[in-house]
Amino acid sequence: MRSNSQRRPRRLAAAQRIAALEQALEQARRLLHQDDLTPLLNRRGFRRVCDRWGGPAAGPTCCVMIDLDGFKAINDRHGHSLGDAALVHFAAMLRQHVRPADAIARLGGDEFALVLVDCSGDNVCHVLKRLQEALAGSPLPGGSVTLRFSAGVAERQTNESLAQALERADAALLDAKRR
Repeated sequence: MRSNSQRRPRRLAAAQRIAALEQALEQARRLLHQDDLTPLLNRRGFRRVCDRWGGPAAGPTCCVMIDLDGFKAINDRHGHSLGDAALVHFAAMLRQHVRPADAIARLGGDEFALVLVDCSGDNVCHVLKRLQEALAGSPLPGGSVTLRFSAGVAERQTNESLAQALERADAALLDAKRR
C-alpha cells in the first residue's frame, strides 16, 4: 500500500503535465488565429471575429481594406528583413490608431483589414488620415523608407452582411490603387 507522501509526487507531476498541455493548447489556439509576424489577427482569426459580428448591425460599422504602397519595391531594394520590419511597424501603428474593440488583421502579404464598430465613414477617414500622418513622421529604422498606404472604406448598410461590406471595401481599395 502506498502512503500519501508517495502519491503526492505523482499528482504533482500529473498536474504539471496537464498545466503544460493546457499552455501548449492555448499557444496553438493563438497561432491558429494570429499572424506570426505582426501579432494581428490572421485571415482565419479575422473570419472568426467577423462571423461573430455577422448579424444585423447594432450601430454604424465600417470595413476598411488597406494595402501598403510600393511594398514589393521595399522588398526588392532593401531585402525581406526590412520588408518584415515594415509590416511589423505598420501593424504597431494600426494598433495605436484603432480601438481595442475593433478588429485588425493582416490577411497576407501587405494586405490588412479592419472592422470598426460604432464608427461612421467620416470617422474612419479621420482615423486613416491620422495614420497616414503618423507614418509620414515615423520612417523605418535608418530613415530610408517611409510607409504609405491605400485604403478602401465601406460603411455597412442596414441588412448588409459584413462579408458584403468587406467586398465593397475591397472594391474601393482596388479603385484607390488604380488612382
